[in-house]
Amino acid sequence: MRKKLSFVLASVLVASLSFYSFASASEKEVLPASGGNNPDGYVYLNGAPIKENTVIYANEENQEELVEKYGLEKPSPDAKLVSIQIVNNEDDSIELPKEESKSINPQAIFGYRIVKGPTQSIDGWTEIARAKYFCNKPSTQQCKGIEITVSANESVSVEVQTSLSIGVQEVVAAEFGYSLGQSIGVSTSVMVPMDIQGGKTGIAVGYPIYNSTFCEVYEKGILNDKYLGGATFLKPKPSSIAVTSWTT
Repeated sequence: MRKKLSFVLASVLVASLSFYSFASASEKEVLPASGGNNPDGYVYLNGAPIKENTVIYANEENQEELVEKYGLEKPSPDAKLVSIQIVNNEDDSIELPKEESKSINPQAIFGYRIVKGPTQSIDGWTEIARAKYFCNKPSTQQCKGIEITVSANESVSVEVQTSLSIGVQEVVAAEFGYSLGQSIGVSTSVMVPMDIQGGKTGIAVGYPIYNSTFCEVYEKGILNDKYLGGATFLKPKPSSIAVTSWTT
């Protein structure tokens, strides 16, 4: 739902059990989610929760407030936000991580130890679906009750966001049962209703939703394990999508 950014991890996050989401900025940045808890049935946009299967409608008064709060990227500079819609068609709830995992090779004296934090759902930053409708009526009229259907049918990669080496990223992905860069099919459709002013275009844009888990990574030693840094494992949800709609 936002620009692709470079990943940043602050050391202060290591000792925290905060939750994380992505923000629209010039860099990809992991931000603490507000509230300090992780209720089921919510997706975090820019650190702010939105309940699944709900719609937030914009108006002239709250336009810029919503764009800033949820870190939204406008499809054009003059675009007006119509709605934010979070759709979860998953059968299962958010996966809960193990309290603490073992090394990728439990038999080895040396290796890695991955300590997993809580899991939350966040929206993605890469567009996977888009639909448009142009209202060819005069500017004094509206195309009312238009239904724009956004259909996502894309392969979205599992990711590990961290400054640590590729080898460590592969270890983290394996701890969750995946290989680094492995693709998961995301397929779902969302119907977006809107009224469009004559001469304007209605645009609906879809983004993936990820299960996001922050981990602490340690290098195993004979006496003590050495802390290497943090990493966030991101797994796309196959039947969930976040949609923003706009007029421009």
